[in-house]
Amino acid sequence: MSFVNSKTVKICTSLVTAFLITSVANAWEVDFSRRQVNFNQVTNDDRLPASIKEDQSVSILGKVFDSVEPAQDIVIMNTDKGFVPETVRLKKGNSYRIHVVNVNGKEKNVSFVLDAFSEHHNTVFGEQKTFNVMPKTDGIFSYQCPETAVQGKFIIYSDTNSVPGGRKPASN
Repeated sequence: MSFVNSKTVKICTSLVTAFLITSVANAWEVDFSRRQVNFNQVTNDDRLPASIKEDQSVSILGKVFDSVEPAQDIVIMNTDKGFVPETVRLKKGNSYRIHVVNVNGKEKNVSFVLDAFSEHHNTVFGEQKTFNVMPKTDGIFSYQCPETAVQGKFIIYSDTNSVPGGRKPASN
């Protein structure tokens, strides 16, 4: 009789083990029904940084000659009362070298975030951070300091001579 009980115990143990293995295997299943098919496909709906958008009307030769133009220097100071200047106007297609200087006596180690151009920098009191931007699209883009909750803006504008007749007043 003990032989039958031993055999029954082995069978039960095998069934329980098989059940546990199948339940564990089911736990590792992956649902691919919501996956994105084309990760590398860029559509017009995707928002690219302002420094990456390409102007389709510029030829390759034009891009080469534009890249040798000297960069204009712009200084942005992070002070106790906010950014100076708070608004910076940049011309689309030109090259700019931005110098960010932290002169905030209260907050000596803060961030400078310019998401539209993928620029994120730590600014230490009295030191400057320098980076280059070349705006490719018109618009208003904000820069900010998350620690002090201050922000400024870049206003990117096109050349008025490229529009036939120039820019007109709103009343016309």
